[in-house]
Amino acid sequence: MLDNSETLQGINQEELFCTMLDELPWSSFRAFVQANAQLLKFCTAGGHRLDAKRRKRVQKLVVREAKKAEFSASFCNGVFAAWYPIHADLHTALEEFFHSDEYKEYREKEELEEDVYVLSEEKFDGFFKIDDLQKWRVLLVFSPLKFTDEQAQKILDDSQGNTHLLDRISSFEERMDELQRENDRLTQENERLQKQTTQVSSESVDQKRATRELRVEVTTFETRMESVQTENKRLRSEVDSAEETIKKHKVEAKKKAKAEVTRLAKEVKRLEDQLGQWQAKYEEQRVETKGREERIAELETSVKDKEAEIEGLNERAAILECFPDLLLDKFDWPKVGSQMKLTPALKRQFNSLIKKLRYEEDRTLTIDGSITQFWTKLMGAEKTLVDSIAQSNSREVMTGDVPAYWLSLTDMFEDVRIGLEARCVLLKMLHEIFYQVIDMGDLEAPKLPPAMTKAKRS
Repeated sequence: MLDNSETLQGINQEELFCTMLDELPWSSFRAFVQANAQLLKFCTAGGHRLDAKRRKRVQKLVVREAKKAEFSASFCNGVFAAWYPIHADLHTALEEFFHSDEYKEYREKEELEEDVYVLSEEKFDGFFKIDDLQKWRVLLVFSPLKFTDEQAQKILDDSQGNTHLLDRISSFEERMDELQRENDRLTQENERLQKQTTQVSSESVDQKRATRELRVEVTTFETRMESVQTENKRLRSEVDSAEETIKKHKVEAKKKAKAEVTRLAKEVKRLEDQLGQWQAKYEEQRVETKGREERIAELETSVKDKEAEIEGLNERAAILECFPDLLLDKFDWPKVGSQMKLTPALKRQFNSLIKKLRYEEDRTLTIDGSITQFWTKLMGAEKTLVDSIAQSNSREVMTGDVPAYWLSLTDMFEDVRIGLEARCVLLKMLHEIFYQVIDMGDLEAPKLPPAMTKAKRS
C-alpha cells in the first residue's frame, strides 16, 4: 500500500500545490493564511495587506514556505482541506462511500483501522475518470487516502490522458472530414455552376442575364458557406466555454444553496426562540392582568364601601352644617383655647386647618367658609378617585400604559385614606368640644339659648 506521505517519483509536488492554490476561492485562501501565524507574518511584512489584488504575491510567498517545509502534511493539510470540498462531485462521491455501511464492512473484512481510507480496485475504477486526472494526482499526494502501487501508477500514467486526448482529437478529425466532404460537394457544385456559366456565355441576352444571376447565386452561396464554416467554429468555441461555465456555476450554486439552507435553519431557530419568549411573556402578562383584575374588583368593592360610608358621613354633615353658627356662638373660645394650652405655632396651624378665628374688640367669634372649603376639598379627592376607577377602561387606553396608570392612583388612594382619617379626627374633635361646652338639656329645647354675654363670661 502506497502512503501519500511517501516521496513519489515522477510527480511535481510544487505544480500540484500551485494547482490547489489557484482553484481556491480568495476567502478560503485568505483564511488559510490567517490561520498560520508565521505565514501571515511573512505575507504582511512591510505593511502589505491580504488583498485579492495582491493574490499572486501572496501565493508566491506561500509556495516558497511550502518548499521550505518540503510540502509536509502539517503545512499542506490546511490547503487540501479547503480545496477538497470545491470539487463537489468527487468530494460527495468519496465521502458518501467512506461513510457507508459498505465501506464499514470492507474495513472490518480487511482489518483496517478506522482512520485509514482505502479504495478497492473495483471502487477505484468506478470513481476514477480521465477528465479528473489532475484532481486524483492531488488526492494521491496530499490527501489521507492510501493507494496501491497499481492505482498510483494509473494516476501517474500520462498515456491515459494522451489516449483520452487522442480519442477527442479523433472525433474532431471525423467531424472535420464530414465538413471537408461537405466542402468538396459544395466545390463540385460550384464548378458545375461555373461550367454552366461558361456554356451559356455565348447565348442570347436572356441567357447572359440568367448567367449573371447564377453567378450572383454562386457568389452568395460561397459567402454563405464561408459564413457557415465560421459560425461552426464559433459555436464549437462557445459550447466548450459554456460547458466550463456550467460546471463552475453548478459548484457555486451548490455552495450557495448549502449556505442558504444553513442560514434559514439558523433563522428558523432564532424565530422559534423568539416565539417561546413571547409565549412566556404573554403567559406572564396574562397572569399579571388576572391579578390586576382581581385587585380592581377588590378596589371597586372597597370604593363602594367607602362611598356608602361617605354618603352616611355626608348625610350627617348636612345635618351638622345647620348648627355650626349656633353651636359656635355658645363656645367660650378663650376658655377652650386656654384648656387646649396650644403654643402660638400650634394655634396657627390649628386655626388654618379647621377654621379662621377673628376676634373683634369685644372678643366675639365670627367664622367664614374655612371648614366648608376644607371639608369639600377632602370630598373632591374622593370623587376624583372614584371617577378614575369607574372610567379606567378608557383612561388605560388613553394613557397607553396600564401598569403606569394604576401606579399613578396609588398615591391618590393614600391621600383619600388620610382625608377620611382627617375628617373623622375633625368630627371627633368637634364632638368632644361640643360636649364640653353644650348642655344636653339645651339640645332638647326647640331653640338653642343665646350665647353667654361678656359679663357672664367674666
